[in-house]
Amino acid sequence: MTTFIGESPPTPLGPGPDAPRVVLVPEHLRLAACARLVADSAREPLAAARRFIETAHDLNIDLSLLWAVLDAGGAHVRQVCLAVIGAGRTAMIFLSGDPPRRRPPADAQALRERAALVHAACAALSGPIPGKTDKGVRLAQALLEPRETAALEALRAAGFTRIGDLAYMRRPPGPMPAAPGHPSAISLPPGFEVRSVAELLANHSHADADRILIDALSESYIDTLDCPELCGLRAVADVLDSHKSVGRFDPALWWVVFADHKPCGCALFSISPEHDSVELVYLGLGPSCRGRGVGSALLDRSLRALGRTLLMSGGVTCAVDKRNTPALRLYAHAGFAQFGVRIPLIRALARE
Repeated sequence: MTTFIGESPPTPLGPGPDAPRVVLVPEHLRLAACARLVADSAREPLAAARRFIETAHDLNIDLSLLWAVLDAGGAHVRQVCLAVIGAGRTAMIFLSGDPPRRRPPADAQALRERAALVHAACAALSGPIPGKTDKGVRLAQALLEPRETAALEALRAAGFTRIGDLAYMRRPPGPMPAAPGHPSAISLPPGFEVRSVAELLANHSHADADRILIDALSESYIDTLDCPELCGLRAVADVLDSHKSVGRFDPALWWVVFADHKPCGCALFSISPEHDSVELVYLGLGPSCRGRGVGSALLDRSLRALGRTLLMSGGVTCAVDKRNTPALRLYAHAGFAQFGVRIPLIRALARE
C-alpha cells in the first residue's frame, strides 16, 4: 500500500465475528439511507435525498446496491454505503461521512461501521450481479474530496489503496491561440502520424479499430507516470469500455498516434452535455513517443480539431496524477489551469 507523508499506515479492520451488522437497505428506509449518504454535503438532506432517488434511474444508479448499519432497534440508519456499477467491470463506492460539526476527530465506532460496510459491498460486488455483470466487478474505486477524511480512513481500513492524488484542470472556452514559436499547429516529428478513430472506421471494422486502440493504450502504460498502480488490474479491453462510457462517445474526437504505422499512443475526448464541456478522458504515449514533442503536437492538433466544441461554456477538462509532472507541464502550456483536487482509492476484487 502506498504511504503518503503525514499519514500513518492504516489499521486493517476485517469483517470479523464482532464486526457491525450490515444489511441491504430495506425499501422503507431507503429515503433515510439516502439522506444519511448526502448529509455531509447537503443543507437539507431529506430534500436532497428525494431528488437523488428521483434521478437515480436516469443516472444508472441501482439503489438495491445500498448497504447500511442500523441502530440496535433496526429503525434508524447509522452509516451507509452505495456501490454504483460502471463500465469495464468497475464500481464506484460512496460512503456516509461525519457532519461538519463532528470533524475531527472521527468516531472509532463510526470507523468500524464504515469499514464493515465497505467489506460487505466488496464481497457482494466480487460475484455475479444480476442485470449488471456475470463475472463480478474487477475494480472498486472511490474518489474523495480532501475534506472527506472519515471516508478516507474507512476505505483504507477496508483494504483500499490510496494512489496519486488527481489535479482537476480546465482550459477555458475559446479558440486555440498560437503557441509560442508556433504560429500555426505544432508539427509532429518525422515518422509519426495521427488518425481519428472515425478515420480508422472508414477502413476497419469496429473490432479492428478496438484492437488498434487496445494496442495504443497498452503501449502507453509502459513505465507510465499516470496512476501506475492501475496497470494490470483489469484487461485493457475493460479499460477501453470504461473510456467509451464517459460522456458522449464520438469516434471523431478520439485520436491514435502511430509511429512507423504502429499505434503508440492516443488522445480520447468526449462531450459532457450535462456540463456543456469537453472532457479529455485519457492522453497517453508509449516510450517511443516521449520526449520528442509528440505530446505537444497531439494535444495541439486534438484541441484545434475540436473546433466549435472549444466554445462550450465549460471549456475542456481533464484529471492528471499530480506525480506526473511532464503531463502537468504539457497541459499548463496548452492553457489548462488547476481548479480542484480529488483523492483516488482502489481495491482489486474479482479475479476472473
